[in-house]
Amino acid sequence: MVRIFNISPYDIKVPERVIAARMGFKGLGKIPGEFKDVYEKVHESALKISKPVVVVDDYAVLVENEEIKIDEIKIPGNLARSQLKKSVKISILLATLGSKIDEEISRLHKNGKEVESFALDAIGSEMIEFAVRYVDGMLRNETELKGSARISPGYADLPISLNLWFYKKLGNYISVKCNGESFTFVPRKTISAFIGWSN
Repeated sequence: MVRIFNISPYDIKVPERVIAARMGFKGLGKIPGEFKDVYEKVHESALKISKPVVVVDDYAVLVENEEIKIDEIKIPGNLARSQLKKSVKISILLATLGSKIDEEISRLHKNGKEVESFALDAIGSEMIEFAVRYVDGMLRNETELKGSARISPGYADLPISLNLWFYKKLGNYISVKCNGESFTFVPRKTISAFIGWSN
């Protein structure tokens, strides 16, 4: 059964040190003072215009000769085998912040506000990651099964082309599209993931 989680952006707690690292200030643990005003202004904007939503569905798993299959697809690669091959079911997640944050990043860029555009892009990237972590935690709390690491297409040897399958299965629920050539999502602050569940 498909489940849709609408999350208040104010419930997504991204540590400042994480955004600082994303912006290139790794090791400092915080946003430098000269960028603090920009960060706070842009962060508040991100909270106002983002509409985090995560859609989740569960699939039975078939494992044959080290091949992992759900629905009509194979999930190939060493990463998938290490995390999913013992699963009794696999959850798939598709999450987005919506289109308004993309539009604001582009608007700032076109108006020559490159620092603000860059900061908003960094904040959005971490917000969508932490939105998925938020739902990931909810899923783990509601089951006695053991959850695998959450893995996403495009990481290690898990093909990014799997994003097209995610789009076909879940995209219509949250107004997400997928480019058939690059396999990137629109809106850009959108990610997909698998979680395996074992006894």
